[in-house]
Amino acid sequence: MEKVINYEQEKSTESSDITNEGAINLAPGAERYHTTLQNGGTAGASGINHPETGVSVLDYSTDFPELPDKLNACASQLLGGIWNKPPAVRSERTTQVYHLSGDERASRTSNKNFGNTNEEQQKCNEIALATGTQIEICEAKDHSLTLLITGKRQRVEEARSHVARKLKTQAAREIAIPKEHHRVLIGREGIKLRQLEQDTDCRIMVPGRDSPSDIIKIIGPRDGIEKAVHEIQLVSDKQSKLAQEHLMIPRIYYPFIRGPFNETIDELASKTGAKINIPPPTASSEVIVITGEKEGVHHAAAAVRQIYENMKAIVKPVTCQVTRAQHRYVVGPQRRGLAEILKATGVSVEVPPEEEDSDTITLRGDPTKLGEALAMVYAKASSVITAEITCEPWMHKFLIGPKGATLETLVPNKDKVQIGFEQDGLIYLEGAPEEVKKAQMSLRCEIKRLTEKMSSETIRVSPSLHRHVIGRGGALISKIKDETGVQISIPNEQTNSDEIKIEGNKEGVKKAIEEITEIVKRIENEKSRDILIEQRFHKQLIGAKGETVQKLREQFPSVIFSFPDPGKKSDIVNLRGDRVEVDKAYKQLTAMNKDLLESNFQMTVPIFKEFHKHIIGKGGTNIRKIREETQTRIDLPGGESGEDKIIVTGKKTNVEKAVEQLTKIQNELANITTVEVNIPQKIHSRLLGGGRRLILDIQDECGGVHIKFPLEKTTSDKVSIRGPKDDVARAEKMLMALAKDRELSSFEDSVSAKPEFHRFIIGKGGSRIRKIREMFPDVRILFPRDTDTDKDIIHLVGKKEDVTEVKKQLESMITELNENVEAKMEVDPKHHRHFVIRGAAVLREIQDQNGGVIISFPRAGTSDSKVTLKGSKQCVECAKARIEEIVEDLESQITLKIEIPGEHHRALLSNRGQKIQELQSKYNVQIKFPDRRLRENAQNETEKNMDDDGPSLLDTITINGRDTRCKEAAEALKALVPITRTVNVAFEHHRFLIGRSGETIRSLMQAHDVNISIPPEDTHLDEIMITGTTENVESAVTDILKRVGEFEEAAEIRRLRSFKLSFDVPSEYHVRLIGPRGKVVNELRAKHDVLIAFPRSSNDPPDTITLTGYEANCKACKEEMEAIIGEAQSLFTQEIFLDATFHPRLIGQKGRNLKKVMDEFKVEIRLPRCTDPDPNLVVIAGKDEDAVYDCIEQLRREEEEFLQERRQYISPRVMEQPPPPPRVEVEIKGAPWQLDMQSEEQFPTMGNAQATAAAAGAWSGVRRF
Repeated sequence: MEKVINYEQEKSTESSDITNEGAINLAPGAERYHTTLQNGGTAGASGINHPETGVSVLDYSTDFPELPDKLNACASQLLGGIWNKPPAVRSERTTQVYHLSGDERASRTSNKNFGNTNEEQQKCNEIALATGTQIEICEAKDHSLTLLITGKRQRVEEARSHVARKLKTQAAREIAIPKEHHRVLIGREGIKLRQLEQDTDCRIMVPGRDSPSDIIKIIGPRDGIEKAVHEIQLVSDKQSKLAQEHLMIPRIYYPFIRGPFNETIDELASKTGAKINIPPPTASSEVIVITGEKEGVHHAAAAVRQIYENMKAIVKPVTCQVTRAQHRYVVGPQRRGLAEILKATGVSVEVPPEEEDSDTITLRGDPTKLGEALAMVYAKASSVITAEITCEPWMHKFLIGPKGATLETLVPNKDKVQIGFEQDGLIYLEGAPEEVKKAQMSLRCEIKRLTEKMSSETIRVSPSLHRHVIGRGGALISKIKDETGVQISIPNEQTNSDEIKIEGNKEGVKKAIEEITEIVKRIENEKSRDILIEQRFHKQLIGAKGETVQKLREQFPSVIFSFPDPGKKSDIVNLRGDRVEVDKAYKQLTAMNKDLLESNFQMTVPIFKEFHKHIIGKGGTNIRKIREETQTRIDLPGGESGEDKIIVTGKKTNVEKAVEQLTKIQNELANITTVEVNIPQKIHSRLLGGGRRLILDIQDECGGVHIKFPLEKTTSDKVSIRGPKDDVARAEKMLMALAKDRELSSFEDSVSAKPEFHRFIIGKGGSRIRKIREMFPDVRILFPRDTDTDKDIIHLVGKKEDVTEVKKQLESMITELNENVEAKMEVDPKHHRHFVIRGAAVLREIQDQNGGVIISFPRAGTSDSKVTLKGSKQCVECAKARIEEIVEDLESQITLKIEIPGEHHRALLSNRGQKIQELQSKYNVQIKFPDRRLRENAQNETEKNMDDDGPSLLDTITINGRDTRCKEAAEALKALVPITRTVNVAFEHHRFLIGRSGETIRSLMQAHDVNISIPPEDTHLDEIMITGTTENVESAVTDILKRVGEFEEAAEIRRLRSFKLSFDVPSEYHVRLIGPRGKVVNELRAKHDVLIAFPRSSNDPPDTITLTGYEANCKACKEEMEAIIGEAQSLFTQEIFLDATFHPRLIGQKGRNLKKVMDEFKVEIRLPRCTDPDPNLVVIAGKDEDAVYDCIEQLRREEEEFLQERRQYISPRVMEQPPPPPRVEVEIKGAPWQLDMQSEEQFPTMGNAQATAAAAGAWSGVRRF
């Protein structure tokens, strides 16, 4: 079987690159093949050419010989390539094995037992903790110790060093090193010494700088000491071979020692290997320091001295005067000018420093060369000159032009002249004399022309008026610029400057100033005024289709009328414009508002619902007659509404006349009367409270009579009742009875009592005040609140007789409380301490609760049991009862022990024992946990009690208090013991349950007061552990399961939203789908709630668009996109070629020019992308064929104008591409894949089974797994 391979001839550049790679990277046949191609051949080296068939035949055995058994080093290195490099990414953690023989272990030499691994293990644990590593230790039978140290590389090395120092046998050695070598051994900031200590695992102590000793002491393992001594000795020996020499040579000879461009000193340093340090020109030192090996230093010093002696004998000085401004041209960049003179003449040139005000330049050298050097100095000094031109600062921008175009026209050889513009108006020119003169003359002519034709003026306008000059969106200022052709600069608001600069031709500047001045004058003469007109009149002022307000605007053209939006419910109408016109318009609107108010006066008249049909009349005759006679508007409520009030609108006299007629009709139809009754104004609010419910009940019960109370702001007591005579009488009777009842029950009075007595008046659990309220239920007793300023007043509201009686009882109670008495009681001395400990906290609490009663206990240490109480009688009795209660509690206290495992104690005492403190306060008990300091004793007792099967002391909690209270506290304490519950939550929901940076899980734990443990991510477990009290755990589990349900629901939504729909759209229409700045695609995304992905990389299909979202939304979006493409395909399209350099001009700043052209001709213009093959191809599409052609003509004209403006335009040359080379087919013979698989000659048998078994040897047999 033959295999034919087709090769395509590469370009000449690629062939040369392949040939230059060398024979090692190419097989011989391939190398000869490429060489032949390069030389113009078409066949292999040993192959047979067939020109008639175009096939080249290669022999596999000759063109692809076998590789040698061993490659040379170079070939191995090249063939290895990047595969021989270590991997770029390494693990941060590493493991190092450290071995200690039995003789090296420090524990063997100690007084303790041999191989004390407990001590060594303890030391390893300390090292691991200090270095953040893991250390495993193993002892062998031969008493050797093997340690595995795991951790970060730097930490592992640090741990290994500590292990060697603490576990290895330590020794000490002293070595004498010369004092001057110590600094090299230590290194900068001790870096070298620390590195040596780390490498040798030794501690190296170098004597201090002030110490005269030169002995260095080394402590560490024996092998480490040997290594440290060797390294220190090497450093010392190297320093002993070095030397240093100082040469005092005057500064004037330094240039000759350095040589031009430092050639002499560099050559000397390379020959001798010494380092020669010559002070810089700015240094004051004249000492040349030479350091290095002794021999090299001596040769370099001798050479420097020789140069000095030679130049000292022949050097003569000469001075010349050169203007200081020209010195820098003599020096040149990086002192290159001085080096060139030195190299050409051998003369050094000394230029005074810039801070010296001197024009003298000194030349030193051979007298025969001084003349030539002096000529070079003058030539360099006069090669460049400077010039100054003075002009107005505002002219600079006109001289420079846009992007420097004007300046480039004025000064064609700009690269030969340096031009600098200063803020004070000066223009600096620097360069060759002829070029500077030309540029100076050209600039002066342009400045003269600008002075004659252009001007710059500054006008002052208040910063508050700048926005009026600019106009909305800059429209006003842009209009002025376009009309006058000037540049107007308005300062930024932050500067608060009032200067506006106007620059341009003189006539335009003058006209612009006039227009701005007129605007400012008009704005300053403006006035803004507000008028209050009820919103119900705005519609009438505006008129139908704005006719009325339009007449006002025609009457006052300089006034702007601004009405508020109907939704704002505002009455303010704003007038802005000329002062006089605004005042006139204000007067006219005021008059119109007055007329509207007069003609829109409103009154509400209550007419019983059953009489409305009679008021309307047959066919509306009655209501129409009243409207015509009174010239009013009468609005009746709807038939379905329960409202019975009729609204009459018009002029006041006419409205009153209409109301009178309406009332007359009702009176004629029924016996309607009106009665006025006097009810005190102070109880009006009581009668009208609760949404007028009491009054409405009376009206409904009495046949719908109308009861009208006076307005709140008035002081009138008259209330009118209107309706049928019998109903009015009944309503009057009920209203007076209700008013009398409210008046009788609204008597108010007050008593005064100290705030500390209020609790005694109220009684325990409110018993006393409840008793009084039960006796007098109609009396309200109001105690002062925390926000009241008068804390002593107790208010009483109710019937007068009841209020008087309650006041007497309260005053008698207060009198009793004000009477001071003294009482004594017996308290066992053993309980005295309970009252006075902790700063007498219990005693103060009793005093605060009982009106500040004074309680005196006998002195401590006495056997007196009498306690004295002083204060009001009731307070003393309450305090005495409280003390007796406390004493009884103390005498009846018991101690209850409960067993709670010690691991839960910390959880019970969390948050500084807040839970325990709450239990103690609630049940009045003392709860005591095992003391940490007695833990060891408790452990021993626990071991003893284990035989008795008793509770452990470490788990026992003691509760002191009353028996019932202790039991309740014990139950409450046991309820606080945390439990752990496991909840299965799918692993994929864990990250949502944790939240960003753990926010969600922390909020859950805080909300439910539990601890939630989520398994590590690498375990992929579903079980979540929740620890806390039973109630909290249950609530947390419920909350978590609820959230999991939400997560699953969200996952389902994400699954539905992940539907993808891909379809192909020609890439030329992608721009249309995206739209300007992504407008179209963003609207599609927002409308259909989908993600739209266009191809980005070269690997993506160029025409495929992918939609992601709900399936229905994706399909709807696809249909709309196809509709857009269909519309685009229906457009008339033309392709034109526009020069690629013209495209930026066509686009304009932020695409404004391009948008303007497209809007003008109603077309679309698609410019080529950077990846398109032809950068000049532009596509124009539009609905109108004529508009497309008009747009093309416009673009052609603009392109031609642009190309004419380009001064350095070069038309591109079209390079003729050579024809592609013919394809060559290569045929290979004799390759391994062409062998006959069935041939025994080519594939012989391997012999019989016995020979195979014998050959297998020890490796034969069955493989066992």
